[in-house]
Amino acid sequence: MKIILASTSPRRKELLEREGIDFIIDASSITEYFDSSLEIEERLKKLAYDKGVSIHEKYPDDVVISADTTIYHNGKIIGKAHSAHEAREILESLSSDTHSVFTSVAVFYKDQVCIFVDETKVTFKNINDMIDDYLSIDEWKGKAGAYAIQGVAGKFIEEVQGDIDNVIGLPVKHVIEVIETLTRGCNE
Repeated sequence: MKIILASTSPRRKELLEREGIDFIIDASSITEYFDSSLEIEERLKKLAYDKGVSIHEKYPDDVVISADTTIYHNGKIIGKAHSAHEAREILESLSSDTHSVFTSVAVFYKDQVCIFVDETKVTFKNINDMIDDYLSIDEWKGKAGAYAIQGVAGKFIEEVQGDIDNVIGLPVKHVIEVIETLTRGCNE
């Protein structure tokens, strides 16, 4: 049995490697679509499923992990900034406030799939005086919410309630528990 990470995220790769998990990467490119008729957690579960189902079809007897990390603040999904101006607006809105980081995960194994969403609450200090310097280093690029908690933006954090790995991109301990549960009956 192989483990396949259906994601090109370097952060997810690092988290699995940190845990000593042997895996390969094979990700499909899908157009990310949020069905606005669904509640936030159901939207995210659907996206995690959609990201992994085609990879699961390639590896039906192996474990496939797909995920999506999303920032949710003031009733809105905060995606990746497309410009420094947009990154500034996002960071200013998060300053001195608490937001949720949701990571939706789908774990496929044979004819089973377990889909879950973990939430971590992150509170930022007042970061308005730090934003210019932060934007100049381009760490914000390609990051949901325009920041990476494990990077320079770690200094923005006042409090984290929940699993910090979830904020980085994958609640890896929860993923390991799910893999063990799905594969236990087949490996005994």
